[in-house]
Amino acid sequence: MDDSWDCVIVGGGAAGLSAALVLGRARRRTLLVDAGAQCNSSAHGIGGLLGHDGRPPAELYGMGRAELASYPTVELRTGEVVRGEPGFVLELADGSQERARTVLLATGMEYRPPKLAGLEQLWGNSVFHCPFCHGWEVRDQPLAVIAQGDRAVHSALLLRGWTDDLVVLTDGPSGLNEAQVKQLDAAGVRVDERAIARLVADGDALAAVEFADGSRLARRGALVASTLHQRSPLAAQLGAVSAPGPVAADALVVDGFCRTSVPGLFAAGDLSAQMPQVAAAVASGGQAGAAVTQSLLGEDVGLPVPPWPTRTAVTAQYWERHYGQRGRIWSGRVNAQLERVAADLPAGRALDLGCGEGGDAVWLAEHGWQVTAADVSETALQRAAAEAATRGVSDRIVFERHDFSESLPDGDFDLVSAQFLQSPIAMDRTRFLRRAADAVTPGGLLVVVDHGAAPPWAPEHVRNFEFPSAEEVFAALELPEGQWERIQVGLEQRDATGPDGQRGTLIDNVIVLRRRAGAD
Repeated sequence: MDDSWDCVIVGGGAAGLSAALVLGRARRRTLLVDAGAQCNSSAHGIGGLLGHDGRPPAELYGMGRAELASYPTVELRTGEVVRGEPGFVLELADGSQERARTVLLATGMEYRPPKLAGLEQLWGNSVFHCPFCHGWEVRDQPLAVIAQGDRAVHSALLLRGWTDDLVVLTDGPSGLNEAQVKQLDAAGVRVDERAIARLVADGDALAAVEFADGSRLARRGALVASTLHQRSPLAAQLGAVSAPGPVAADALVVDGFCRTSVPGLFAAGDLSAQMPQVAAAVASGGQAGAAVTQSLLGEDVGLPVPPWPTRTAVTAQYWERHYGQRGRIWSGRVNAQLERVAADLPAGRALDLGCGEGGDAVWLAEHGWQVTAADVSETALQRAAAEAATRGVSDRIVFERHDFSESLPDGDFDLVSAQFLQSPIAMDRTRFLRRAADAVTPGGLLVVVDHGAAPPWAPEHVRNFEFPSAEEVFAALELPEGQWERIQVGLEQRDATGPDGQRGTLIDNVIVLRRRAGAD
């Protein structure tokens, strides 16, 4: 007898309970494993959930579990899934194992605000991360945004809708440029860079922010920039692809049917969202439950369902999400290593692989090059083309969309540049870099710049990733002996600023090769 569950749901928050309800009503044999400790458990109430506005989170979850008791095919179990294997075999903390035809990950995310004295006791009430969830409760009060860089600007302009008395506290250097400071000033938001010592409470509410110099600023609420992180390695163990973003460091990539890059593996709620809200989690859980049901019926009785997304589709989706989740990713500057290598080269024809929003392509065009710029993201290409038009070099750049696992631009080039063409989506980069090398003209350059190590502000799962050395990348290319001259194969270090104003040292692997004259 097959003892596999139709679906095992990992996580019993809003998304997991919603999915279990749909699956129960669809008479699917479902196991929901819940470790508890939902991320919003400290909140005074749920803001903006129709029919439950202001209801304490624990009360909502209790109501959901009670509803599931009516469905005999659904079992709720308190526990933690500690390991998963493709197939799907899940191991729980008590040593038991469960098999499933499908798995739905609804584990939520862990919020990681900055470590500030006094924050923990206020978190989820007058100190918060989402104005849609908590802004109403502190409306028209003196408020603060604690953040740096782009996050500070976005958060402050957003929170401005709830109060006229708002200050950005950067707890050190702001990471803001002159244009951003002027933008905040125009909106009536001032910036204070003093170091923060602690948050001062009056009962269970914020009363003031105390600075390192001993002075205090009276505030009744504060939006604190927080990054979401996955709580467990389960998604990675099962092979799902995650996507870093401005809010979530490693949210899972899913398609419109809540399907990950792994057939049979679904995800819902905050784990696959860039805007964490209970209402959105309920909706995505219901959608995921319906998608799982239809997928199972496709196997059982031949119900027509869309084919599982291909790797190419997932790649394009990932990069569309990467560029589409905020207004602009690019800093506006050319990559430092390309500028160093190409600044004194005679202009010719250049190929920019993975051009993104066009920083390198536009810089090359401004220096007289005829450029073919290629990327998989339509959004990135549109932004790059707009930048080229703004800077008056549209006539020197051709933009083309390519998934490099399938195609590359045609032609021969005096310079082929691949700047940080690395991806959490699995791709045969070595194969298409070899093909790109074939497009370099005799005497031309192949320039490949990679991350030699994760940035110091990167999420933990990225910092633990082993980046190949420049020598290893060069060896993997297996370029024909005698046809290439090594100009540089090694690492370079440079100072940089992270997305939230953090300062750190970056390590670049730099490969610069010249194709010898007469090489075919």
